[in-house]
Amino acid sequence: MATGQSETIKEVLTNWEDEIEKEGRADVGSLLNASGSRAAGPLLFLPALVMISPIGAIPGVPIVLTTLTLLVAGQLVLGRTSIWLPSFVRNRGFPKQKVKSIIDKLTPYAERADRYLGQRLAMFAGETASRIVAAFCIFLSLLVYPATLLPFAVALPGSAILLLSLGLLVRDGVVTLVGLMVALAAVATVVYWLA
Repeated sequence: MATGQSETIKEVLTNWEDEIEKEGRADVGSLLNASGSRAAGPLLFLPALVMISPIGAIPGVPIVLTTLTLLVAGQLVLGRTSIWLPSFVRNRGFPKQKVKSIIDKLTPYAERADRYLGQRLAMFAGETASRIVAAFCIFLSLLVYPATLLPFAVALPGSAILLLSLGLLVRDGVVTLVGLMVALAAVATVVYWLA
């Protein structure tokens, strides 16, 4: 299992690829292990990344990822030091080769992004911020369930969760604040579409 807090996007992707190689399959368990049991940023970042990737278009995958985000975010809000998941969520698999292909494609972009992100407005990316972000992620995750009824609507709350968690991952408060703005836009848009 990955330990501690991964500091870069590339590290998170590399950790997940290593876990997939070690376990021989890509599933929620490998994603959780790659994140590190106490790392709020990666724990929320990886499910959101998968949700807005082509894998998220597979029927049923957004529901599993949303359930994962709800379980993780809820435990983070409560201040748990390790994350528990039921076996039916932990064992949910993804297409291994597709995941590895996406990781390989994203890694060069991750390296570039890592050069520019981090250490801005750190007060919005610390321990207290992680609980606030987790609370926002709970609300955004609840939006995903009805959003699955609309074409491509899952990408809106998924993108907001991705930005919020990315801010925590690279300790960049500017990204977290942008994520909050996207979260508000996602809420307004999904509510408008469903109204």
